[in-house]
Amino acid sequence: MLEGKPKLKKFLHYLMVHSYATRPRLWFRILAYPFMIKKGKGAIIKRKARLDLIPGKKFKIGYRTIIEDYAIINNGMGDIIIGDRCGVTSRVKLVGPVTLGNMVTIGSGAQITGLTHNFEDASVPIKEQGVMPNRTVVADDVWIGGNSVVIQGLKIGTHSIIASGSVVTRDVPPFSVVAGNPARIIKQYNHETGEWERPKSKK
Repeated sequence: MLEGKPKLKKFLHYLMVHSYATRPRLWFRILAYPFMIKKGKGAIIKRKARLDLIPGKKFKIGYRTIIEDYAIINNGMGDIIIGDRCGVTSRVKLVGPVTLGNMVTIGSGAQITGLTHNFEDASVPIKEQGVMPNRTVVADDVWIGGNSVVIQGLKIGTHSIIASGSVVTRDVPPFSVVAGNPARIIKQYNHETGEWERPKSKK
C-alpha cells in the first residue's frame, strides 16, 4: 500500500517508532499491540516483558506459553513465532526472524537472533550499514541454557540441549548436547542403545 510513497512511509514510521531509540512509542504500544499480538489459550506475557513490535511482522505465541518479566522480544526485522508450552524466562532476548517449536525452554539471559549487522563497507560506520535477516529455527523440545547465544540462520534440532554459556555458531543435530564457545557436540542420543553417548573422536 505504501510502495512508491517513501516520504509517507518514513513519516508513519516516525510516528510509530522513536527516531533513534528504535522502540515503538508508548501510544502505539497501548493502542496497537492488543491487535498485533496473537496469543494461544492460556498464554501469558508478563507485564514487565519488553515488546518491541512493528506492524507487518508477526508475533505469535502458542498454548500455555509464557514470556517472563524482563524478556525482550523484537520483531523489527522478521516474524517471531513461538509454539505451545514454551518458557521464555527472565532477560531472554529474541530478535526476529526467529521460530521456536513446541515445549522449548530458554534459560535466563540467553539470546537468539535472526539477524546480523552488515560491516563489509569499511568507509561507512557499521551502525549505519543496516542489518541482514536470516531466520533462526529451534525445533520442538529443546532446552537452551542460561546466558547462551544462538546466532542467526541456524537450525537447532529436536530434543537438543544447549549448555549454559554456550555460543552456537553452527546447526545442531537432533538429540544432541552441545557446549562451549564455539559450541561443539559433547553427547548424542543413541536410539539403538537408549543411551546418551560421547561422539567418537575423528582420526
